[in-house]
This record gives sequence, structure tokens and C-alpha cells, in this order.
Amino acid sequence: MTWLGDQLGRIADEMPERDLGDRALEIHQRRRRNFMALATAAVVVVTVLAATVGVRALNAEPPAAARPAGPPELSTIKVGLVPTVESAPVFVAVANHYFEEEGLTVEPVIVTGPATVVPQVESGALDLAQTDYTTVFRLNELGREFKIVSSLYQAGQGGFAIAVNDDSKIRTAAGLKRKKVAIPNLGVLQQVVLNGALKRAGLAPDDVLLVEKPYPEMYNALRAGQVDAALLAEPYVTHARDTGRVRIVEDAMTGEFANLYTAGVTATGEWIRRNPRTLAAFQRALAKAQRLIAGDPQQVRDAVPTYTKISREATTEIALGTYPAEPDLKELQRVADLALSYKLIKRPADLGSAVVKGG
Repeated sequence: MTWLGDQLGRIADEMPERDLGDRALEIHQRRRRNFMALATAAVVVVTVLAATVGVRALNAEPPAAARPAGPPELSTIKVGLVPTVESAPVFVAVANHYFEEEGLTVEPVIVTGPATVVPQVESGALDLAQTDYTTVFRLNELGREFKIVSSLYQAGQGGFAIAVNDDSKIRTAAGLKRKKVAIPNLGVLQQVVLNGALKRAGLAPDDVLLVEKPYPEMYNALRAGQVDAALLAEPYVTHARDTGRVRIVEDAMTGEFANLYTAGVTATGEWIRRNPRTLAAFQRALAKAQRLIAGDPQQVRDAVPTYTKISREATTEIALGTYPAEPDLKELQRVADLALSYKLIKRPADLGSAVVKGG
């Protein structure tokens, strides 16, 4: 006997004959609706669970992608750094123990300029070093294998400026003709930037005499008359201006130099091949500091007095650029094109071989 027949038989004694079919049909339809609702709810639950599992699977980062197998090859590395706002992310990472979290101890070593690090990196006295991108392009052109492993700084307005004594008769960049101008090193990006200012003023690169001076010494060199002008970088732009004894002639980061990438971290190809896990640990910690700075620029202002003689009060006025966590190849191409245009390199740079993935 069917289920419907059973139902008809059960209710036959309790209801008039004419209601038997209607009543049984009603019961059957109600149970069918309940069954369908339960089935629909089950489908919804299964779908939600599947979607949740799918989202978790998509968001989760595979352990192998997060960190190379094994600890860094080196537990301690020395990193050469120029004492400007450009190098701040390394000091921020040290202060926040980001390198320690990666099993790495980083010892910052103050250097006098972006080109002076080259022999120290080649000799192994430094493992990594801050430099300008033009220097890396020039070295590669000479057949020396240097790589950009991390970006550091993208200069903003006022980040680099040409300065003179307050009593100087020089009022514009055009007044630099036949004058001595201090830059940190010859053949670096700062020379390209200065040449750009000279071009805008109608002068040629050989219209001035370049003098190498570390940034911290430029102010005293100006005051002592050793040079007539200096291309300063922050925080020394602000410090010099705050003394009232130095006058800013021109913001160097304008026109084709606006928002230019000015500094990165370099290593030799040999060092990179020998220490891939060490490099990856450094890159992760540095990028973490750069992301922190992006949300809290005060981190830079707090760090600057720890590696320069600039007071904490003076840092409130420093002009800051940005700290990209990864190199932008289009922006690096701008640097390479400018270096070629101003004859610091003789042929187009090969960015594919100059930049290390993950930097």
C-alpha cells in the first residue's frame, strides 16, 4: 500500500468521506513543502561552506612563497647607508626589529656618498649598500655585475635643492657659471640632477667646477668659502635653511626630475647567488618598514635624529618623498633615460639584468 493510501485509511474514520481526498492531499503537499525547504537550506549551507573554503584557500599564502626553506645563510650583514632621508627605511626596520623577525641582524654603516660604497661592496667589507641607480647603470656598462635589490626613495618637491651662502650674489642657477658646486660624488644621479638645473638656466655641465663633499660637510664648506654652492639633500636642506645663513636658490626636483627615484640598495651578482635567503629576508623586512612609513611618515622623522645630527625639532619641517616597497621599472627607466640624455652613461641601460626580482 502506498503512503497516500495509509493516510487515507487512517483519517477515514475521523472525517466525512467527501473530505478524505482533500485532507490527504493537503498533508502530502505540506510535507513536500517542508522537504523542499530543508533541501534548499542544505544547498545554501553547502554553498556557503564551499565559498568560505574557497576564499580561505585564495587568501592563504603558501608557506613556500612566504619564505625560502631554511634560515638566512648569513646571520649578520653590514649595509652601507648615506645619512639622508633616503636611507630611513633601514633604520625604521632596525628600530622595529623587522630584521630580527627574519633571523637577520643588520649593522648600518654610514658612508660618505652613493659611489664610495662600490669598492667596499666588491671587497666584501659591506654586504649591501645604498646607492643611486645611475651608479649601478654605469657599473654594468663597465662590465661589473651590480644589481638593484631593493628600492629606497622617490624624491618629492624640495627633497634636493641648490644652496648658497645668504650673502652670496648668486640668485639663480644661471649665477653658477664658473663657480664651485659641491655634490656627494662624481658620476652619480646628483650630477645628473645638477646638470638638469644648469640646462634650465642655459648653462652647460662644464660651466661649473664640481667638488666632491659628503652631505654632512656641505654646510661648513659653504660657510668656509670652499665652495660657492652645494646640491643638498634632505634633511640638510632644512637644516641649512633653518640656520638663516644659507639660502635656497632652486628646488632641483622639478620638471623632468619631479618625483624621481633617487636611491636603492645594491649588491654584487656573486653575493646574491651565494646568499639568496639572506637577501630575501632583508627584502621582506625592508618592505615591511616601507609599508609602515607609507601609513605613518612620522616614523622617518623619528628615525632621522638617530643617524644624523639633525635635531628632532628640525625634522618637523623636512620635505619627504615616498618609500616604494618595490622598484617601478617605468620610473627606473626614467632615471636610465636621464642618465643617458645627460651623458652619464653611453648606451641604454638593461633594466632586465640590473634589477633583482623581489626588490
